[in-house]
Amino acid sequence: MRAVLVRPPHDTVRFTAPAVAHRCGRGAGVLVEGIVGGNGVLLWARSGDSSVIGDFPPITRGDSTTPRGAMASFRFMLGEDARGVTFDSGSVMLTRSDGRQALEAQVRGSGLEPVAGQRVRLEATFAAVPLAPASDTASCTVRL
Repeated sequence: MRAVLVRPPHDTVRFTAPAVAHRCGRGAGVLVEGIVGGNGVLLWARSGDSSVIGDFPPITRGDSTTPRGAMASFRFMLGEDARGVTFDSGSVMLTRSDGRQALEAQVRGSGLEPVAGQRVRLEATFAAVPLAPASDTASCTVRL
């Protein structure tokens, strides 16, 4: 997984990390994560059926009624400070990787960095992410 976070006017955070994907319980989506050190990206692509391929519009964390959409969160370090941004506009595209049990994902959009009070641009590319065995699922439920 490769991630880029651009903070205006010229500050950029880049990182790469290994990634893994887990099916959501009850077959309603997939959870993809890439983490290294204090940096990471968490993507939940939620669908009303077992299809996790295609375009997903952004949805907010508390949205429990929209059947198809994606939530993405970026965590990054600035020196000793941990920061986070939740994706709130843009797009997510998921595809199968070479017909195998792997996924590709493109996340492009923006979100508000609450500490700095500014919008930042977010991009993450997940390539050939292995899909965990069907017995290894994540609960993927909305909790407020």
